[in-house]
Amino acid sequence: MGRPPLPVGAHGKIRFYELASGGVRAMTKVRDADGVTRPVERSGKSRAAAERALKSHLRTRQAPTGGEITADTRVEKLVERFLAETKRRRKGTTYDTYEMHARNHVVPALGQLRVREVTVARVDVFLRSCEARLSANTTRSVRTVISGAMALAARFGAISTNPVRDAGHIEGSPKDVRALTRSERVELLGKLDADEDAFRFDLPDLVRFMLATGCRIGEVLAVQDHAIDWQAETVAIVANIVRVKRVGLVRHEGKTFASQRVLPLPAFAMAMLTERRPADVLPDSMVFPNSRGHGLGRDSWRDPHNTGARLRTTLDLAGFEWVTSHVFRKTAATVLDQHGLSARAIAGHIGHARPSITQDVYMDKRAAGREAADALDSAWGSAEADEK
Repeated sequence: MGRPPLPVGAHGKIRFYELASGGVRAMTKVRDADGVTRPVERSGKSRAAAERALKSHLRTRQAPTGGEITADTRVEKLVERFLAETKRRRKGTTYDTYEMHARNHVVPALGQLRVREVTVARVDVFLRSCEARLSANTTRSVRTVISGAMALAARFGAISTNPVRDAGHIEGSPKDVRALTRSERVELLGKLDADEDAFRFDLPDLVRFMLATGCRIGEVLAVQDHAIDWQAETVAIVANIVRVKRVGLVRHEGKTFASQRVLPLPAFAMAMLTERRPADVLPDSMVFPNSRGHGLGRDSWRDPHNTGARLRTTLDLAGFEWVTSHVFRKTAATVLDQHGLSARAIAGHIGHARPSITQDVYMDKRAAGREAADALDSAWGSAEADEK
């Protein structure tokens, strides 16, 4: 019966050999993760020095994987491979964001390190420096790029664990959520209706639709006539239009799986959509087309960047500088919350996978009306009556 093999990752007995030129060579055999036992050696001026050099090498050594990513690969090359995978598997806007953060932050700071040199401590120091000069959301995106790249290195066997997982969390400053109140909504829509430029750019109806549905601006611009069920008074949100660098406008089939949903439409939205619907409408006609009219295909798509810029100018002129298109989403979520819908139901309505995001980031916590005071007044009055 043959001798049992070394355990994976273990090395055998260290042997020493005198060198003719002086010094000592320490040698052993290591059984790598692929099951192959390989000889490893290091030299030194003495047995002790050679042994120290060999053991130090064994602690940081990674087995040959046959892949293009190893422990000695520079982070810059690793990030290039990660971005290539991202471009193949993810949507264009995600790639653009990751590429920008890699180019501006990750590669300048870590690009010349070897993969094996990217430790938890180094990652944490880098992220803390990002926190000091970047927003919390940007720092989280930077962290995502590093984590994705190091996860790729782990898949290739270049490292055993992803060091980013143990780095400290990114703490963002809590922000108050502000939604449009009823009076503010009435005031804003009145000013938009009276603004000739806003009317020319079809902004009043666009804003009404966003308030009615809580949709993202790209989702609204992707709605086609056949997505509206005129009898059931619903709209199917199944896509969004985005601008991708070096490509142009692209229609994606939903930002995420959770973003694909069917929404009930309030009466004021149905009245608006019915009034603006042209007589020669086709099923594939865009509900909110560009200035060239109700054509079909890419030629009728409306650019969300240009639309957002025009909306920004119009809101500033109307005295609503603090309002963005996302405020319309927050307003819809807040109204639904004030009318008793659960966080899960509201998350499903505005297209969030996690209700916690909806609660923390999209709901205005300011008290609306006197319902809370009336409830407490009723309970307090009942308690006093019981005491008497």
